[in-house]
Amino acid sequence: MGLGQSSRTSVSDDPAEVNFDHFQILRAIGKGSFGKVCIVQKKDTKKMYAMKYMNKLQCVERNEVRNVFKELQIMQNLEHPFLVNFW
Repeated sequence: MGLGQSSRTSVSDDPAEVNFDHFQILRAIGKGSFGKVCIVQKKDTKKMYAMKYMNKLQCVERNEVRNVFKELQIMQNLEHPFLVNFW
C-alpha cells in the first residue's frame, strides 16, 4: 500500500443498505462491559466478520455513552487490513 491508500474494505458500496438483519450470528467470541462480539456471516456473500453490538439503554443506564463514542472515534481512525470501514 502506498501513502494515502487503504486496504480496508467496506461491507457494502452503500452502507445505508446494510443492517443487522443482513447477518447471521454464528457464535459469541467475547463480552465486554457494554457490548458483545460475535462471529457473523453476511447472508448474501457468505463473508465472515466479527460484529460488536450493544444495548443502548444499558449504555445510558451505566453512564457508558462517553466510552462508547470514544471507542467509535478510535476505531474510525484505525487503518488495518483486518478492519472494515464504518461507512
